[in-house]
Amino acid sequence: MSKFISSPQLPLRVFNTWMGDPGKTLLLQAILDVIKKENLLEQVNKSGKRLLDGMKDLEKEFCPLVHSSRGKGTFIAISARSSEIRDDIVQRMYKKGIITGGCGVDSLRLRPALVFQEHHADIYLDTLRSVLRDIKQNTKNL
Repeated sequence: MSKFISSPQLPLRVFNTWMGDPGKTLLLQAILDVIKKENLLEQVNKSGKRLLDGMKDLEKEFCPLVHSSRGKGTFIAISARSSEIRDDIVQRMYKKGIITGGCGVDSLRLRPALVFQEHHADIYLDTLRSVLRDIKQNTKNL
């Protein structure tokens, strides 16, 4: 008997989004059709450019609180001066109604839905600017 077994011995051992289920592949096709029909990838590139350009402006305005904006499309991150400042930004953004995530030691990351548009980017950037302004005013030696 071969030591390689053709199927997993435990249920869901090989787990992924679609699970090889034919019904779920139909759902995937519908999702891909909407992405194409609604030009969502083009929208992601426009919104991402607005976000990244805005982040770079915030770097200049609030150096050294934030730095190192990077990303592609709307998958964007910016680093904070420290993990404490990053955590403060995350909490203050949440209190203003925007959920943003921490990533790594000191970064904020954005992973918005494909329907995220330029005006959403403006809302995010305006709120982040307000938060950074408050932190700068309350932080000594900046």
